[in-house]
Amino acid sequence: MEQNNQKQFNKKALILIAALIIAAVAMFCIYKVLMPKGQTGEKEITVTVVHADESSKDFVCQTDEAYLGDVLKAEKLVEGTEGEFGMFITSVDGETADDTKEQWWCITKDGESLNTSADQTPIEDGDQFELTLTEGY
Repeated sequence: MEQNNQKQFNKKALILIAALIIAAVAMFCIYKVLMPKGQTGEKEITVTVVHADESSKDFVCQTDEAYLGDVLKAEKLVEGTEGEFGMFITSVDGETADDTKEQWWCITKDGESLNTSADQTPIEDGDQFELTLTEGY
């Protein structure tokens, strides 16, 4: 009788795992379909870099790229490491974030936080982005 219960438990566990995998794949597909898409074509964007000393510098970029990350790389404005969600920015305009001080580059658009990495952030003509060296995780 105990062996029968164990088989039923195993069967239910496998069904639950399969359902979770199917749900995860479905959510990923929905995200890919609904995520903002970049459009190619000529456009001009402005990227403001705010350094650790709070000085700032504007970079006006003419591009036909569809995503912010591609523009930043083409302009040689950033350096970073490639990861699961695109490039993790480690250096901007020659200033490198210091891990020992918990520094990182925050990307905002018109002062509002973004939920995407630079490589996943679509751009439109006239967009204004900020890259701010931020301290503290």
